Amino acid sequence: MNGYNIHRHNSNPKEKEIHDLFVKRFGTPVTMSLIVNGAYPLEQLSLKEMKITISAMQWLGSPVGQSFLRECGFELKQD
Repeated sequence: MNGYNIHRHNSNPKEKEIHDLFVKRFGTPVTMSLIVNGAYPLEQLSLKEMKITISAMQWLGSPVGQSFLRECGFELKQD
């Protein structure tokens, strides 16, 4: 399962890192539904909803996403 805009992984390794980590940890439909819905899901997310969720996580690795995190008091640790 991949999000949208995975072509950006080549130019921004932090986006790829966050994308891959999220998919590895939460990539199953049931697990992702638990995260998005906050409780045991009555129904699983659609494929489109899962791709949107993964893409939102990937966005946190982009320069704009990292700036947003800093504004919220968070910072991604550098390798």
